Amino acid sequence: MLVRILGRAVADGVHAVTAGDRIVGAVFVLVVVTAQALWMGRASMLLSVGLVIAYLVWITAGWKNDPAAVLPMCLVAITVQCLHFTEEFLTGFQRQFPKLMGYEWSDARFVAFNMAWLAAFVLAALGVYRRVPLAYLVVLFLALGGGVGNGAGHLLLSATQGKYFPGLATAPLCLLAGIGLLIKLFGGTSSDPPPPRLRRAGE
Repeated sequence: MLVRILGRAVADGVHAVTAGDRIVGAVFVLVVVTAQALWMGRASMLLSVGLVIAYLVWITAGWKNDPAAVLPMCLVAITVQCLHFTEEFLTGFQRQFPKLMGYEWSDARFVAFNMAWLAAFVLAALGVYRRVPLAYLVVLFLALGGGVGNGAGHLLLSATQGKYFPGLATAPLCLLAGIGLLIKLFGGTSSDPPPPRLRRAGE
């Protein structure tokens, strides 16, 4: 279903991102990926990959700059992220996940990292309300990385471990919220009026 939604959007050829937006977005991605690597280590690599994928979708796919359609689901997805972070913190995700790679995060570092992203999501929601194209890069990361990738990753990790892994209980909510946000971004039609149709010769 997700492949059909994104594939249809790309096929429609609707690009809402200017050349200047692309440059600013690329700089944002580069700064964030570098900061995450320095701050959180290689355990943040999957998030960085998700952000790069979100950028590629942002510059190529015809997402809807439509606050009425996107903003409510965006706020739901942010709320789910808050619940998911709370479960992760209380069940020790900050120790168990990086331990798979030979180290762990302190509670303070884990909280600060998540608070930074939650603040970015809230600012992006404000940007959606004000129809700022750059905000949709962060919203797409919320849907693809924080939602679909994060939710599916927890489910897969728990399955491979054969037991509960911190964050599992709210992982399905992340997955559903991510899918729901993608549907709002790419499904149906925008509430904006369509561009005027060019008249052909002889009409």
